[in-house]
Amino acid sequence: MNDTAATTDLLAVTLAQTLAQEHVADIVETLNDQDDATIAHVLAELPFERAVEVLDQPEFTAAAEAVALLPDRRAGALLSAMSADRAADVFQEFDEETRARLSGRIDRQTRSDLKKLLAYPEHSAGSIMTTEFVSVPSNWTVQQTLDHIRRVERSRETVYAIYVLDSVTRKLVRAVSLRRLISGDPEAPVESVVPAHKPICVTPEIDREEVARLITKYDLLSVPVVDADEQLIGIVTFDDVIDAMIAETT
Repeated sequence: MNDTAATTDLLAVTLAQTLAQEHVADIVETLNDQDDATIAHVLAELPFERAVEVLDQPEFTAAAEAVALLPDRRAGALLSAMSADRAADVFQEFDEETRARLSGRIDRQTRSDLKKLLAYPEHSAGSIMTTEFVSVPSNWTVQQTLDHIRRVERSRETVYAIYVLDSVTRKLVRAVSLRRLISGDPEAPVESVVPAHKPICVTPEIDREEVARLITKYDLLSVPVVDADEQLIGIVTFDDVIDAMIAETT
C-alpha cells in the first residue's frame, strides 16, 4: 500500500469513527459531499447496522456508486440487510457487470424480492412498494399478534399497520393499527379489534400519483398492494411516495 492509499484509509477510518455517533441525516449530508472512494471506505468502516441505516436513506445520492466499490462480501451483506425497496433502487443503478458480480452475494430472499420489484413499471406502486410488512392469520389472538410483532419488528421497514389475512385463502381481509392492538384484550381474536371496513388497497400496476392521492384523501400512513387474487404482496408507505415524488421533481 502506497502512502496516498494509506492516508486515504486513515482519513476514512477517522471519519467513520466520527460519523458513527451522528444522526443518520447528518451522516448522509456529510457523505454526499465526499467522493465515491471515500464514501466506500467509510461504509466499510462504519458499524454494519449503521451502514445499513445510511444506505436506506433515499437522500443518500451516491449509494450505488459506493456499494459497487466495496468488497463483494460486504456489499452483498449490506444489500441483503437493506429494506427491499431501497435495495431495488440501488440495484437498478448498477451496470450489468456489477449486477452480475453482486447477485451471487445477496441472500435468496433478497434476490427474489429484487426480481419482483424490478419487474414493475418505473412509476407504478409496485416499483416503490416494500415487501417487508407484518401480516397475521385471522384466527390468531391479539396476544399472538403482539408477540409476532416483537419477533419480526427489526426485520420490517415499518409497523404502521398489521395486515390480517384469511386463515385459509391468505387473502387480505382487514388492517389494524398497532394502537388498537395494544388496547385490545390479549385473549380476544385479532378480528375483534380490527375496523369493520376493508382496507384501501391498490394493485402493483397503479400509478404512484394515484397512490399519493389515496394516501392524502384517506389520511393513510401506508397502502397495501394486492395482486389479482387479493393476496398481499407489499405496502407503499407515505414516505415512499414523498421520496419518489421529490426524486422525480428534482
